[in-house]
Amino acid sequence: MKRISFIVISVCAAMLVVCCGKNEYVLNGIVPDGIENGEVVYMTDYNDGLIVDSAVISGKKFVFKGVADSAMARSLTLGDLQANIILEKGTMTVDMADPYSAKGNLLTEKMNEFLSKSADIIEQAREKLAGVDMSLSASEQGEIQDEIVDDLFIELNELPRAYLKEHSNDALGAMVFYTWMQNRTELSEELFNEACKLVGENVLNFGPIKQMAAYYDKLGQTAAGMPFVDFTIDNGNSDGSPASLSDYVGKGKYVLVDFWASWCKPCRLETPVIAEVYNKYKGDLFDVVSVAVWDQREATLRAIEEDGNAWPQILDAQAIPTELYGIQGIPHIILFGPDGTILARNLRGDNLKNKVAEVLGK
Repeated sequence: MKRISFIVISVCAAMLVVCCGKNEYVLNGIVPDGIENGEVVYMTDYNDGLIVDSAVISGKKFVFKGVADSAMARSLTLGDLQANIILEKGTMTVDMADPYSAKGNLLTEKMNEFLSKSADIIEQAREKLAGVDMSLSASEQGEIQDEIVDDLFIELNELPRAYLKEHSNDALGAMVFYTWMQNRTELSEELFNEACKLVGENVLNFGPIKQMAAYYDKLGQTAAGMPFVDFTIDNGNSDGSPASLSDYVGKGKYVLVDFWASWCKPCRLETPVIAEVYNKYKGDLFDVVSVAVWDQREATLRAIEEDGNAWPQILDAQAIPTELYGIQGIPHIILFGPDGTILARNLRGDNLKNKVAEVLGK
């Protein structure tokens, strides 16, 4: 009898080990009124941006089940609704009507506490900016607005640092770091490198943060003073033949290269400035080239005709040059020297005109 009892206990213990080893999770969710049965909630992995699971809504509820061998940052989306979670073994709950409602483990609850506080700081700053007395002079308004924005970024820097003290190398730390950098409208390499010193390898290897690091690496390789990085677009010319940046840059002229798209209003508004410098300086010493990125070929050609652009164009470049040059927004205009050296980046308006006049000694 003792031997049988021992065997039973051993088998039960083994079963418990197996069950616990599976690290199973259950995520129970509810949706707001107006969501129909059959609609789908998608789960996306923050690490690589890929959809990893989906759940069908029935009776205003949905369920995700799976295995979490380690803590994993995920987002849930249902149309315009989104909620953030950190999956771990156990049972969790979420209300898709509230982006910060997920509960069931400490990391998730701490993450949503941080995200909620960050959103509150930004909203309070917006309210203060909207409340600036418009009867004041423009300079007085500007001073007040600058002070509000400065205070905003002080708070947005202090909050994540507090969380990273205890979560410098886990999934929560990764989401805090990522949100911190995303909340900076003018993220600098200096701030990014400083923040990297506060976290461990698990955070630094988080997909979105690796992308940021790669972006700064590209910026460093294509900063002012560096040689140009060439690229070739297979059908980049209007006749469908290949076009390369080196067809124009590094040929003995100063070349202004405008990365743009037909749908980009700021790009189109910059066209008259580019046209002005082109018409004024074109010749043996200076040229302009526009490179259409993130755009449809037909739309690009229509915009060129509508705007009367007379300078050379490289079409259908899509993301090839923007990835090489670390360009995250357009228009992005770069001035290259006669030997292909990058002289200045992100030129616009008067700064563009002044820089061209300066290098040409005009």
